[in-house]
Amino acid sequence: MKSQAVLGVVVCMVCASVPAQPSSAGNPYEVEEAYAVYSLLLPHEESYGFSKSTLVLQQETARPPGRGSCLTTEAASKFKDAAADLDHWTGRVWLLQRKFQIAKPYELVSAETIDLFFKNGGWEDGFYKRYPDSGGYLVMSPVGFNQDKTQAIVYTGSTCGGLCGRWGFHLLEKVDGKWKEVPGVTCRTVS
Repeated sequence: MKSQAVLGVVVCMVCASVPAQPSSAGNPYEVEEAYAVYSLLLPHEESYGFSKSTLVLQQETARPPGRGSCLTTEAASKFKDAAADLDHWTGRVWLLQRKFQIAKPYELVSAETIDLFFKNGGWEDGFYKRYPDSGGYLVMSPVGFNQDKTQAIVYTGSTCGGLCGRWGFHLLEKVDGKWKEVPGVTCRTVS
């Protein structure tokens, strides 16, 4: 029993000192236009603002909750093709790639590695010990697009400990070749 406890401590120490490895449980997410959307939204996320060092992004895409009443009736109708595409993509696990165009350095960390930090120390003695001043971590769903890729919907989340975090859908339109967030989301979750 004592040797199992020692082995557990050694495994935890190794996990905390080794950079996160890409997860093998998923396919690379190679939708180029999605990274333009992410790169626009990330600087507005709570954890991005709190980060004073390397930003932590969960490598696996997140499965968004049901949209339910989170979109206005008009937005739900206008973005129905993009929403259907989002539903299509969220049926599988996708691995984000190093294609973000953001000002801060970032690291893609597997969900499994993030979970280990919380099983072995929580925010302060686990996650923030390995990623000090990271501002927490961010998760993103795949991006759903309409057929001509001029409308998009994505779900993003940011968590930084305790009651710190924000989660929600984003609607975007491509205007004059550039993505712009547009109104139509009626709910966001703040913790």
